[in-house]
Amino acid sequence: ARKGSERFPNKHNAPVLGRPLFSYTLEAAVAAKRLDRVVVSSDDLTLKPLAKDYGVEFLERPKALAQATSALDDAVRHVCRHLEKTDDYTPDIVVTMQGNLPVRKEGQIDEVVGRLEALSTATSVCTAREVRLRPEWAKVLLDEETGAVAPYDPGSHPFRKQEFPKLYMLDGAVLAVRREVLFETEGNRAAHAWLGAHLHIVPQPDPMYSLEVDYPDEVPLVEYYLLRLRLGDRWYQDLAHRKG
Repeated sequence: ARKGSERFPNKHNAPVLGRPLFSYTLEAAVAAKRLDRVVVSSDDLTLKPLAKDYGVEFLERPKALAQATSALDDAVRHVCRHLEKTDDYTPDIVVTMQGNLPVRKEGQIDEVVGRLEALSTATSVCTAREVRLRPEWAKVLLDEETGAVAPYDPGSHPFRKQEFPKLYMLDGAVLAVRREVLFETEGNRAAHAWLGAHLHIVPQPDPMYSLEVDYPDEVPLVEYYLLRLRLGDRWYQDLAHRKG
């Protein structure tokens, strides 16, 4: 949970149905059965009491690892090194959960860890959402004044979405990687290199489980999904009828 969001300052403390946004990630983590230890890595010290409320350890993230340009995997390695140095604790699998994804599928953390344990050749297993908008059809803006564009991916592409292979984006809800892979890839800045050469995914059954809160206007959408999970898909019907 990095503090310095420019798009949504102090977002991890933003109220979501009367609770801090970050509390939903803590709740999911402590409910998981396959996690032996849970640690919050953050430069936001206001989250320390919240972590304590959930019985979770808090490790202050160094300023050098909490910049807008800092890599997430470097912060994860910092946690691992701290636990090894102070407690002689070395995990087999390291699971990362971003604190701005509050809607998690029940049991999914255990599902991801279990799949990595079962797949001996996998270097990591992560949740992912299907890409609904095709990047092959995207345009690059060449001139803001005239609106001139060019194809992002030049070439001949199908005009029917069904003719494309399915694409997926990692969503940051649950990322499980073998500890040795995490450290073997240190310094490699290619996208997702820290997850190793044999990444497997668990596709999300619903886009709500991939919703990242990066802007204030995404909070009401998150609250809608949380109420939907709590009260059912059509939870708002009675309210609509009462308003006539």
